[in-house]
Amino acid sequence: MTTKREVVNGANAPFQSKPLSPVIGAEITGLDLSSPLPPEIISALRTAWLEHQLLLFRAQDLTEEQQIRFAEKFGSPVGGRNKNKISARRDQDPRIMLITNIRKEGKTIGSLPDGELQFHSDSAFLDCPLMGTLLYGVELPSTGGNTLFANTYLAYDALSPAQKKALASLEAINVYDYATQVRTGRLDRAQSPHATHPVIRTHPETGRKGIYVNRLMTEEIVDFPTEQGDPLLAELFDLIERRDFMYEHVWQKGDLLMWDNRCTQHARTDFPENETRLLRRVGLEGDKPW
Repeated sequence: MTTKREVVNGANAPFQSKPLSPVIGAEITGLDLSSPLPPEIISALRTAWLEHQLLLFRAQDLTEEQQIRFAEKFGSPVGGRNKNKISARRDQDPRIMLITNIRKEGKTIGSLPDGELQFHSDSAFLDCPLMGTLLYGVELPSTGGNTLFANTYLAYDALSPAQKKALASLEAINVYDYATQVRTGRLDRAQSPHATHPVIRTHPETGRKGIYVNRLMTEEIVDFPTEQGDPLLAELFDLIERRDFMYEHVWQKGDLLMWDNRCTQHARTDFPENETRLLRRVGLEGDKPW
């Protein structure tokens, strides 16, 4: 029996796909992303992206320009910010954000350099968070530095009807300082960007609902006392991070991952601090969550 997750397969399909896990993600084969792709393939890829939430393209050889050109087919590319970094090159495209532990003159040339990184949705601390992210593996450690992906649709679906009703009108405050990787307390909002978003987010293209709070950035539920809000957030974080809602990606050089920030969260495992890890990120501009 053919399932929706197999819809692009077949002798006449523009590419092949297979699930990365039972709950999220698909690997796409048969495409060279360094070359321009026709509109019908881009359309089929967008359909697959909305269905699977996460797409993997292996063994790609992409320049910065080629990665940006591919990203442009799905939205408006945007880079990132790290106030503590120095540029690797003067000619680096501002739409590229380096995720790396490489340092120059004692400062990282990129962002989020070392160790573990808690679950989050990219730029949830902004009024209009990133719609999607394309991350390309350039240089990788011998072990660790894996990326975990959680399906927030499934987390929402696991709520009881009473829980869904109770959460439907709630909002939460998301805060980030461009540096914290494992949050241990509240950040200074006078010094850190922050935004208020619904606890339950509706995907503007699929219409499905997902839980939109995350362990790294979400600090409080609006109009809830701390003694009530914090336990509720902890319960939601744990639900999102259930292993049976998750896929763990072990990186290979040349991997390009493309995920939908509106219905996924991701995290990073620790890796040896004396080994180089370099990935290249392009974000896609998004809209205000609702």
